[in-house]
Amino acid sequence: MECLIVKNAVLCDGEMERKADIKICNGKIEKIAQRLEGENVFDALGLHLLPALIDLNVAPQEYNQKSLEKLQEKALRGGVGTIFLSPHNDLSYYEFVKLYNQQSKIDFLCGIVPLDKEGKIGEIAKLKDAGGEGLAFVSSLSNNTLRCLYQYAQMLQIPCMCLAWDNELSNAVATQSELAYKMGLSQIPSYFQEVEFAKINKLASYFKVPTLLRLINEANVLDDVKNSAFLQSEVSIHHLILDEKIIEGYNTWAKLFPPLGITQTKEQLQKNLNKIDMLTSLHQEFPKHQKEQTFEDAVCGVNCLEFYFSLLYTTLVKSGLLSLKELVCKTSLTQAEFLHLKQGKIKEGYDANLILVDLKEHFSPNHSLYTQELYGKVKAMITPKDLLIEIK
Repeated sequence: MECLIVKNAVLCDGEMERKADIKICNGKIEKIAQRLEGENVFDALGLHLLPALIDLNVAPQEYNQKSLEKLQEKALRGGVGTIFLSPHNDLSYYEFVKLYNQQSKIDFLCGIVPLDKEGKIGEIAKLKDAGGEGLAFVSSLSNNTLRCLYQYAQMLQIPCMCLAWDNELSNAVATQSELAYKMGLSQIPSYFQEVEFAKINKLASYFKVPTLLRLINEANVLDDVKNSAFLQSEVSIHHLILDEKIIEGYNTWAKLFPPLGITQTKEQLQKNLNKIDMLTSLHQEFPKHQKEQTFEDAVCGVNCLEFYFSLLYTTLVKSGLLSLKELVCKTSLTQAEFLHLKQGKIKEGYDANLILVDLKEHFSPNHSLYTQELYGKVKAMITPKDLLIEIK
């Protein structure tokens, strides 16, 4: 039986923080106690042991082995142990991901796009059996289609994940504001998400299906989520710490969907951090030339996975907006519970999907949006597939 003992680390999950040793065998946390002994020991003195991050909103550039290997290396450096890939509806895609997972160091999960290329509801049950973890769709589908999807989700007992979308408004590139007007950019009105998510709220409550409202950038939506037993909220780290000022000069590297909000909106999201259930990196892979275009034509997205934990820790925990335990809940535990994964806790019987971090070590990322010193360096990852992967 292959086992690893990690000694002298500070263990921190969403429930408690304590100093203890931990024994890991066959990909599971077997024992947590003081002064554990064994043959394979890693001394983690000065390090914190945390649940690995789970990111439910990551888009690879392509769906092939080379692309996923590149994504995996960034994830290891950023402390991400499980990635929910942008959804698909091709059965061969699920088979490829399942095969790749047999050799990968982290876990890749698949979302289900319920509609085929002709806009008809596909074979959802078959895609679920092939490895699909949840239905991912946009709010602009017809009411009848949405009703059918929720019936499927209820029957198959899988969650839903909805993105606010309007076929006319969602092609806009900026939030409605004075700055966007002066720059001559197409704009999305501030009430956009409230309107789009209203019907999703009713459907989730009626069918009693857990539903994630993806990429919220309007603080008012968070109140609706908290008043519902079946809704959960997702906000990207960028919408919490950046605002539209960064797009001045037509900075395409700051072009996201949904667009960054005004300063007041960012501050409202920060004040309502306790209402946010999940955080995401909103990481997207893209070739550099797709950003080096006019603002209207440039691709949306940001590439930040390789320093994701450090960005979270520096801007949210070190700044005093969240405790480390609260950060774990919003980046690991809540996602694990939503997808029924045995992760997100440092607890006996749970999967050994963990990271070791030095909260004092700092570095400067070479990045177009983030140039400040970041604290919290990922030093190693422990996964059910590899006992210990040291990050150089």
